[in-house]
Amino acid sequence: MPGRLHEMNRLEDMGRFPVLIYVGATGNVLAEVLFFFWLHGRVGGSLPVGFAAAVGLVAINLLPVIVLRGREGVDGLADTPAVERMGFVRDQHRFASWVYAVASGNLFFWLMLAWTAFHVEHSARMLLAVEALVFFCTFLPVWLRLLRRAG
Repeated sequence: MPGRLHEMNRLEDMGRFPVLIYVGATGNVLAEVLFFFWLHGRVGGSLPVGFAAAVGLVAINLLPVIVLRGREGVDGLADTPAVERMGFVRDQHRFASWVYAVASGNLFFWLMLAWTAFHVEHSARMLLAVEALVFFCTFLPVWLRLLRRAG
């Protein structure tokens, strides 16, 4: 089992993140879904606008990684902390590259699911339902970790 961030090579490795990482990632997705609810109401649910906004938000989320990796260079990735000891801000750019593809795909999925749900019903009830689903699913590795410890 790889021990450091840049050595991650399986989806299962993502289950070893500290809880604070999940709190930050889940909060980010919840905030962006809330933004999508607002945007959907402003543009009448136009799918091309929703798609473009989702692509734009994914790109905005990747921008700090690109900037920080550019500043730190390859040498900065050689000695990353253990997955369990990573910091949300300090180490957000030090994952194995495939992790960003998975995280970006995950964010894009939730945003487009939210856009579709808001197209079906643009209401506070639907927003709460989507936010609850996002919270439950993106925090699922923490729930599973807690269940394993309890059992």
